[in-house]
Parts: sequence; structure tokens; C-alpha cells
Amino acid sequence: MEKANRRTLGIIFTHILLWVLLGFTLLVYPPLSWGIKLPAAFWIKHASIIIFFVVIFYSNYLLFTPKLLFRNKRLLFIVWLLIALFFGQGLAFLLERWLDFQVVMANARQRPPKHEELVDGFTLMFSLLVLGISTTVAAVRQWQQEARLKDELQKQQIASELSFLKAQINPHFFFNTLNNIYALSFSDVELSREALHKLSRMMRYLLYETAQNETSLLEELKFLKDHIELMELRLHANNQVIYTEPVLSHDYKIAPMLLLPFVENAFKHGISATKASEIRIEVSVKDQTLHLKVSNTLQEKISSSLEGSGIGLQNTKRRLNLLYPDRHLLTINKMANDTIYQVDLTLILS
Repeated sequence: MEKANRRTLGIIFTHILLWVLLGFTLLVYPPLSWGIKLPAAFWIKHASIIIFFVVIFYSNYLLFTPKLLFRNKRLLFIVWLLIALFFGQGLAFLLERWLDFQVVMANARQRPPKHEELVDGFTLMFSLLVLGISTTVAAVRQWQQEARLKDELQKQQIASELSFLKAQINPHFFFNTLNNIYALSFSDVELSREALHKLSRMMRYLLYETAQNETSLLEELKFLKDHIELMELRLHANNQVIYTEPVLSHDYKIAPMLLLPFVENAFKHGISATKASEIRIEVSVKDQTLHLKVSNTLQEKISSSLEGSGIGLQNTKRRLNLLYPDRHLLTINKMANDTIYQVDLTLILS
């Protein structure tokens, strides 16, 4: 709220400063350059014209440009511009007649009075300038509002997608893991305790660490490793998982749960109870660049949309495009006669 108030005060101050500069240009500078004492008629006319400029500026900026031009009512907008210019000329004409402006100014400058002109060039030029500036300022304001709204919608959508991911993982993954731990408690109590500790650590991460837009890469990799080790509890003797984790010399920031869908997808489509299968997960970090490579034996056909579990690979691609638009490279391929499925992600971290 305080930041918004400061921003509003800054905008008001800028507008006041610009009008003061315009007033100086129209009212103060001419007497300084002419070197004469100007009559009251000069000040009355130019002050009235400036008030007219202020009125048409904010009318055009706040009302007519948003209500007409931005709503594709261009003909009505052109009519408004013509009316504004007509009123400017009418005001200048009435002021000159009422103040006998040409005669008074001729006497002050000791020159013959000018002939009356059909168009007041000074008022017309500045009216066009004021209308053009106000239209431009309104267009920039509209663009900024649309950009802020788009950015806010993108952030909300990313947050909702992350919440959806957490909701998908929680019931399916955790219930299956609890069942595995329960079965394991009859054969290996120590291992079941360790697995339960990992599960509680993952739940803590989901509840607290993923609430922010970014999280620690170290914590993200711990979560990923816990997930892999708990998934291994469900594997058969003919299934093999090879996980290569990086040794971090420096911690980085990363969007939470960005790597998990690729690993989930490998377990979903790469594990078989009857056939030999292998999953390879390699993570490396060098010079602020993360490289993730996941490959698995393809046990079943998956659709060309490449949808996996959780939010799916398509939604993960979208998160990457929104969060790391120019800082990632993702390739997904099938190899060895469509028997190997491979994901390769390069990500520049912050």
C-alpha cells in the first residue's frame, strides 16, 4: 500500500512539473525574450488557453481514449478530436474579441495590429500536441496495465499448476509409499523407519518449501533423491535405477518441483513386473547451469502429447517457458527403435 501511494504521488508530481514547464514556456519565457511589459490581456488569454489544454488533456487521457479508441470506436474518437480542436479555436476567438487582444498587444509592442486570422495557429498547434501526448500516455498506461495483468495471471496460473502438482502427488504417491513401508516393517524395521523419515521430510518440503516461487536447489535435489529411493521400494528384481547426483559447491535457486515430473514419468512408463527395465537419472551442475538427463526403457506406448503423471510434461514445458523463457533447453526423444525414452534438460539457474 505504501509503495502504491509513493507511486501515485510520484505520478502527480510529474504531471504538475510538466504543466509548470508548459506554463513557463507559454507565459514567462515570451516576456523575457520580448523585453516588454505585457498587458493583462496577454496573461488572461494564455492562462485560459492553458486551462483549456489541461481540460482536454485529462478528458482525452482518462475518458475518451480508453472509452472510444481502446474499444475500437475510432470514428467517435475522431469526432471528439475535431470537437476539441473546434472548441479551442472558438475559445481563442472569443478571448481575442472580448479582450480586444490584437489591438492591446499591438500597442504594447508599438506595432500595427495584425489582421484577424480564421485559425489561431498557436492554439491549434498546442491543441494537437496536447491531444497527441495524452493519447500516447493513455496508450502506454493501457499497455502497462495489460502487461501487469498478464504477468499476474501467469503467476497465478503457475501457482495453481504447482498446487495441482502437489495435490496429485500427495494422495497417489504417499498412500502407495505408506503401504510399501507398512509391508516393509514386517521384514526390515530399520529400513522402514528410514523410509518413513524420508517420507516425512518430503511432506515437510511440500508444505513449506514450495510455498515460494523459488526454492533451494539443494533442497529440491534432496526431495528428488528421497522420491527416487522411496519409488525403489516398489521395484522388482529385474528393475534397475541408476541415479547420479551432483556435488554442489554453491547453492542456487530453482522453481520448486520442476524436475520431479520427468522422474515420475520415467517410473510410470519405464517399470515392468515381468520385463527387464532400466532407469537412468543424471543431474549435474556446472557454472550456474543445471543439466538433467533421464532415460528409461519404454514398457508401454505413450501418446504423442508426452503427458506423464502429475501435471504432465506438457505443463512442465509451459512452466519452463514462463519461468525460464530464454534460460532453458529441453529435448525429448525416443531412441533404439522406440524402446528408450530420453529427456534432456539444460537450465540456467539464478
